[in-house]
Order: sequence, then structure tokens, then C-alpha cells
Amino acid sequence: MKRLVPSIGTPVSMIDILSALFSRKGFSDFEERLKDYMGRKYLLFTNSGTTAYFIILRALREFSDKTEVILPAYTAPSLVLPVKKAGLTPRLCDMDLKSFNMDLARIKDTAGEKTLAATMIHMFGIPSWFSPSLNREEEVDSDFIIEDLASALGSVLFGRPVGSFGDVGFVSFNRGKNLSTTAGGAVLTDRKDIYEALLKVGKGVLKRPDVKTRANIFLKTGALSLAVRPWFYSLLSGFISQFKYTETHYDFDSYAYTPFQAGLGASLFKDAHGIFECRYRNGIYLHRELSGLGGVLLPDIPKDSKPVFNQFPLLIDDVSKRDDVLKTLVHEGIEATTLYPEPVHRVHKIGYEVAKEPFPNAEYMSKRLLLIPTHPYMEEKDLKKAVDVIKNTLGQTDM
Repeated sequence: MKRLVPSIGTPVSMIDILSALFSRKGFSDFEERLKDYMGRKYLLFTNSGTTAYFIILRALREFSDKTEVILPAYTAPSLVLPVKKAGLTPRLCDMDLKSFNMDLARIKDTAGEKTLAATMIHMFGIPSWFSPSLNREEEVDSDFIIEDLASALGSVLFGRPVGSFGDVGFVSFNRGKNLSTTAGGAVLTDRKDIYEALLKVGKGVLKRPDVKTRANIFLKTGALSLAVRPWFYSLLSGFISQFKYTETHYDFDSYAYTPFQAGLGASLFKDAHGIFECRYRNGIYLHRELSGLGGVLLPDIPKDSKPVFNQFPLLIDDVSKRDDVLKTLVHEGIEATTLYPEPVHRVHKIGYEVAKEPFPNAEYMSKRLLLIPTHPYMEEKDLKKAVDVIKNTLGQTDM
């Protein structure tokens, strides 16, 4: 039986599940661990990163009558949903093909007198920020800076964890993230006034989930703990593939984080350093081994940073070769993936003309991006196989 490595994988043991099931201090333990790690004073758990973002936006409206929120032009299209649901307008900024993040040099052109917040997304786990001075006034005219570390929990910049720089930040614990409790999210801030506004909004949004929802989370956790293991995935990949996300979301549900998930998070966070270190090490290996390939663009690793890669991104200039590499990797047992097939403005009608491409770099990324798994189940032999497949398929084998 051929070894198959799935695209996602947070190691969850039976001990973790049992600990979560019988934990009496899951919320307090996980909250304290996260706040201590992030260096933040206040935290609010949610059922997802999307809900966390929505609550942030609703809360920030308490402080300003401005109505626009800056987002990268290439990111999860679902982020538009909480912006619109909060009664705000998304404004897009093109991508930087060096950093694979939002082009910071263009934020000033995107911002205006109506800009409430700029959303700094650390794409793929690669830190994105202004400068060591963190002087926002030099970079963007925005009342608030929101950090989205949904794919970057554990990443470090200037000796500080990402998510500790902006006015407020949020993390996702969805099944494909750096640390997963199957679903869930959290908002973190140091500002008491923002936290109080978050609690006010959360009180009306974060209702206790019903028994069916709580049971589904528990059952999915058990199933996922097995499904991401290569031996199990190799055996039942055909069946497991039926449960993968394949559609764009046009709405989202909001409810409270469950005690079981909090207990699971507290248990998993005991080994968070090992999980983060593995993702970093695997990503750096791929970056080193794939550097210098013709027709392949890799992200620059920011100075004074340590990226915890959610997945390792690369851009293959020839679209047909990108597709060939993807098919070959999957055939060889490495479940590489693409990401969002279109920039945000092509998925949601938010006032941009698609005929005149306003975000050429986002368009370029959407057609050429390839992602390689970096989770702890990617062994050294899997990483070497991925590198060999890419080089061989592109006709650039080592001499």
C-alpha cells in the first residue's frame, strides 16, 4: 500500500481526547496558555476564525463611524462575509510577489478617510508587518490594525509572536490550521476598551451550541485524529475525500466554543512548541532545497522572523507545469494543493471591475500557487520526495 500524506495534520492522541473530555478547567487552562504565549491581556473564544473577525469588526464600530476595511486581494474569500455582515465595506490591496503577503507599499493608496481598519494577514504563516519601529502612522491611515494569524499561530517576528502587534488579532483552530481543535477561534487584545466591546457583541452572538453540534464536534475530532495519520489516510483516502471542503461559503454560523474544544486546546498546547518547530523546520527545508529553480518563485523570509508554515507556498510561472507538478505530487502520495482559484473581487461582487484587472499580482498568484504540506506527519523522506517530484517535473534535476 502506497504511503499517502494528507495536506493537513495536527497530531491528536487518544490521551488528548480523553483529557479534553474529562477536563474541568479547559477554558481557564487554554486561555491562560494562549494569553501567556501571545503576551496578550484579554481573550475571547469563538466557534471559528470567521466569527472572531466578525465580532472584532462589530466591536470596532463602537469607536468610529468609518466604514471601510482593508483586506488583501488574494485571501480567503470568506473574510468578506463578516465585513459585510458587520455593515462595512471591504477595500482590497494587491499582493507583493516577494513576500506573498499584502503589498505594504500600496496600503496608503488603498486607505482613505473612511478606513476603519487594516487587516494584516500573515499568509501561509509568513509574518507580514511594517517595520521594526511598528510606526503605523508612517505606513497607513487607519484607526485600527487587525492581525489575522489564522494560518500563522506560532510564527515570530522581531522576537515577538505574530498577533501581538496590532490593536486586536484573531486566530483559527480549524482542522487545517497550525494547531487544530477541529474548529474554533479566539480574539486577543491588550486594550480593555476593545475587550469590553468584544464581550458586548459576543454576548449576543456566542450562544451555547445545541447537543447535536457539540456531539458532531466530538465525533469529528475522533475521526480527524485518525484521518490525518498517513497509515489511516492511505487506507481510506477515497472515503475521507468525501468530507473535504469543496465549496465557497456565502454565510457562516456563530456560536460559543465548547468546553471539550477548550480542553483539547489546553492539552495540545503542551506540545505546541514541538508542532510549531516541526512546521518551521519542514518549511525552511523546502525553501532551501527549492531555491534557485527556474520558473519558480519562492517567498522571501522576512528578516528577524521565524515562520511557522501552515503550508509551504511556491509560484510556478507556467500554469500548465503547475498543474503537472500538482498531479504528480498527489500521484506520488504527497497531497499538495492549490488555494483559492480566484482573487477576492472575482468571488464576491464588491465594486471592482473584473474586466480591467485591478489586482494583477493577486490574479497571478491565484493561477500559479502550489502548497506543500509542512505538518508533523511530513517526514524527511516525504519532503525529499516532494522536492524531487518538483525538480523532475520541471526538468531541473540535479546533475
